[in-house]
Amino acid sequence: MPHSSGGGSHGGGSHRSSSSHRSSHRSSGSGPSRCIRTGYFPGATRYRYYHRHKPRYVYANYDIRKGRSPLRLLMLLFYIPFFIAIVGMASETFRVPQRLSSDYDTSLVISDYINVLGDTKALENSMMAFYDETGITPAVFTVYNEDWQDNYSSLENYSYDLYVNAFDDEKHWLIVYSQPQEPDENFNDWYWEGMQGDDTSDILTSAKADGFNSDLQRYLTDKSISVADAISRAFDNLTPKIMKKSVDTSMLFPFLFFGGFILIHAYFMVFHDPSRKYRNAEVCPENAPVGVQSRSVQTEQTVQAVQPPHLPLMKKAAHTAAAAMYRAGTSAAPIVSLCLIIPTIQTNNIKTGVLHIGTTPVLL
Repeated sequence: MPHSSGGGSHGGGSHRSSSSHRSSHRSSGSGPSRCIRTGYFPGATRYRYYHRHKPRYVYANYDIRKGRSPLRLLMLLFYIPFFIAIVGMASETFRVPQRLSSDYDTSLVISDYINVLGDTKALENSMMAFYDETGITPAVFTVYNEDWQDNYSSLENYSYDLYVNAFDDEKHWLIVYSQPQEPDENFNDWYWEGMQGDDTSDILTSAKADGFNSDLQRYLTDKSISVADAISRAFDNLTPKIMKKSVDTSMLFPFLFFGGFILIHAYFMVFHDPSRKYRNAEVCPENAPVGVQSRSVQTEQTVQAVQPPHLPLMKKAAHTAAAAMYRAGTSAAPIVSLCLIIPTIQTNNIKTGVLHIGTTPVLL
């Protein structure tokens, strides 16, 4: 069905074309049921693999050594509707116009019901040049405000009915101009509206129609330019550039965002294989559940200081020296304490077997 290409009025300025219907898409996915963690969880098996020649341990509820099944490629069928939507959005974003076929009544129609156009020769030439370039047949109708204001809420609604009653195709572009039967000399309350068939949308895009609307509004506001010349000049400005390639900036960001999201989502769901690094992993069972144990927590065991085998002889020699000092002239028995520094060996990590050599004071 036809839709508005924009319009305007003497008092309210021009308005933009009605946006063609846009469709939005949402995609959702559920997380995978398979799980890999660095800590124990119920139902998990412990695996060991090597990364940069260092052992790593993970827990998984499935065999991480097996890659993804080739049947996952069948998931691409799920993305087919989204790929079709991406292609459709691309065609709307990056437009390469193609001239419409002439399989309909292409006769130019200029219906000057209110006799405001005058000489329409220049207007006819402009309309014919536009048709030759695009295959879209323009038509111009003029009416009084009183013809539609009593029964319609807007000229747009009136122009819609005028289009569907005058044409049985979607390849026309109707321009309707309206003014009062008795216009005020100081302020002519005129209106205008464009109505285009749906088949014209790939050529007469919103951006190009908006350019036409701005030109026509400016020319109609200029009292030195007639209505016919205003419409003719607006067509002349549009015709040379309407078939050029264009980018719809309003669709560019949605296209890039939606297309990028779908492609990345499809890659991770279908092609990405995170288990590749686990293909050479091996099952590494353990006796106790490791859920309460972290790799960073290590069991420490302190080995008692290893005393040298000659320690008793050292004690005896120390007491003998103390007795000799007493006999040398001391009147009271001395309290002799000799502190020997005994080398000790202890291990702080029973797993790694790292030895720490220190000293332990021993009171004799």
